[in-house]
Parts: sequence; C-alpha cells; structure tokens
Amino acid sequence: MPRPIKWGLILGVTVAVQNFVFGAAGWHRTYSMSFVFLVVAIGINVVTVVLCLRETASEEAWGGQLRNGLIVGLVGSVLIFASAWFVTAVVFPDYFEEMAEGYREAYANMGLSQEAIEESVAGVAATSPVRSAFEGVVGTGVVSLAAAAVTGVWVRRKD
Repeated sequence: MPRPIKWGLILGVTVAVQNFVFGAAGWHRTYSMSFVFLVVAIGINVVTVVLCLRETASEEAWGGQLRNGLIVGLVGSVLIFASAWFVTAVVFPDYFEEMAEGYREAYANMGLSQEAIEESVAGVAATSPVRSAFEGVVGTGVVSLAAAAVTGVWVRRKD
C-alpha cells in the first residue's frame, strides 16, 4: 500500500474515532469543547501529514511531498466525511440540537442578551450532518495542503 494512502487511512480512522468519542461523551454540548475538538483534529491532521512526509522524504522533491500531503488529506477526507455524517445523522441524530442548547446555556452564563444568544446559536441549530461533514472535508484539505507545503520545505530529497 502506498504510504500516503496508509497515512490518509490513519488520519481518517483517527478522526472518526474522535468524532464518536466526542459525541458519546456528550462533549458536543459543551461550548469550550468545540474548540478542543478542532485543535485535536487539526493536530491529528498535521501529525499524519508530517509522519507521511518523513517516510517519503528520501524519494520526493518538494512537489512530490506536496502531492503526498494532498493524498493523505484526500483519503482521510473520505473517511472523515462518512464518519462525521454517520455520527451526527445516525448514531446521535439530535447532535446539533443538543449542541445548540449547550451553546445557548454557555452564552447565557456569559451574560449575553437573549437576542444575541439566539443570533449566535442560529448557525449551530441550522447545521446539518452533510454540511458539517463537508466542512470537515474542506478543513482537512486545507490543513493537509498547508502542512505539506511547510513540512515539504524541510523534509524532502535535496535536488
């Protein structure tokens, strides 16, 4: 199996597990944990790209490393989309309603007005499993490309 595909599968499976754990633990209901989720997912993405590029460094120039990082992101994105949709549509179908309610409570504790709370929560309440999964795909692609571009400068075959 080509190494970028292997690392893409590792990325996708790891983030899939993260999706399930956050939902099962109920952390999606906690305002501050949404940022933790994002930081952990980005960290997993960066680490998998870096580890893949380290494995392929002796074989690839910068362009090849960039391609490898994109392959990691693309393969991971397929699994991330499927798992995000499955977790939020099938396993926890009230995921976004619960998330909105948790945000509503957090904003109230921050002292926001009812109008500001409803305005802030409207976006969360309107999120769908497909939209959320697609946002995960876009984020994975952007992070993979950026991580590969930067890492590829230092970890590559010298031409």
